[in-house]
Amino acid sequence: MGSSPAAAAGMGTALEDLPEDALLCILALLAPPDAAAAACACRRLASAASSPSLPPALALRLGVPAPSLPASPTCPAAARRLLRSLHRLSRLLGLWRRLPSTSSSPSAHQSPSLAAFEWAAPRATLAASLLSPSALGVSRSPFVTLSIAGSGDTVAAAGDVPVCVNFVGNNHIVVETAAAGEDEEVEIVSGSPPEEMYAHFANRRSPGAGRRRRGKHGRRGGFMEPEHFVRIADAEPTKARPLQGLWKGICEDSTLEFYLVAYDDIGGVTCRRFNDTRGHNSGYSPVFWTTDTTFLEPPFSEQELDNYSNRYHINGVTSNHASTANRVISRILCIDSSHDVVDPHLSTPLDDVRSVEGRIWLYEDGTFGFGFVGSDSVIDLRHVSSAGCILDT
Repeated sequence: MGSSPAAAAGMGTALEDLPEDALLCILALLAPPDAAAAACACRRLASAASSPSLPPALALRLGVPAPSLPASPTCPAAARRLLRSLHRLSRLLGLWRRLPSTSSSPSAHQSPSLAAFEWAAPRATLAASLLSPSALGVSRSPFVTLSIAGSGDTVAAAGDVPVCVNFVGNNHIVVETAAAGEDEEVEIVSGSPPEEMYAHFANRRSPGAGRRRRGKHGRRGGFMEPEHFVRIADAEPTKARPLQGLWKGICEDSTLEFYLVAYDDIGGVTCRRFNDTRGHNSGYSPVFWTTDTTFLEPPFSEQELDNYSNRYHINGVTSNHASTANRVISRILCIDSSHDVVDPHLSTPLDDVRSVEGRIWLYEDGTFGFGFVGSDSVIDLRHVSSAGCILDT
């Protein structure tokens, strides 16, 4: 006779019967508040949640070598601080876009618009670099370094200047000079009441508070204006969205530029070019967009093949941005963009200057190029990052 479902369920492994290593792996997948809630389920989970072995288990999941971590704490409070710091650093991983600044400082108007947070050796350290296009590829400049102190707390610095890196929600951070006695773990989570967010910024950035911080750090030359960054959520393409992500390409003036391609909720695609200048009108300007993402599949018509083969590919004289003239086209996408926004200097006048037709050529290696009717060039784009790592060329 077959066993009943209840009996079959009773033959399974109970949560309390799992070894401690398995419980640690489960808790390492959870954020600290969720791990604390799971610890209320049973004594075994409560014991694992307060175990000094939990932070090394999380470090193993994050790919941080366990020997590079601070010495394992012996008290639950220190273990919780270390666990919180590891989660905090892991949330910062990736690419971030700087928001426009209203500062009148000349240096603020020359700062790059992109920041990349990556793991750095030899300890559990997160290094942030400012990225900017250059003649030789992607140029990096050191920005902020975050590490874990022996106490398990997070320590951040921009050079020799202590700074705070605070979350405002899940996809917005603020980097600013750390005042004496200021809590570097301040965080506003998503869903905070508006009055709490207002009070947070009013207290930390009121004119009086700003003068106090400027007086303390300005004499040492260590004061920095607060910098706001938002996360670039989809920085790399996927199989379903092959154009998505952050790209780099050489424009007609032979300079390397960054491009961000995003899919919207109605299936359209928008490409914007980053501007490194700062101010109210900075950020990134539209390049092309289309509401129809239906690709043309091979075999292609002679007209489409001639449209591509009769164009030249833009390459910088000293750039390592390799030529894509010999790449094989896998699919073609038609685009329809604003002529005024895209290219006000087309070589051929158009009867209707309000719109212009173009093409996106998707190559077999996963990269793509684009060009417009009235222009005889192709701007080829390549990945800025791969599997979370910045590609310098």
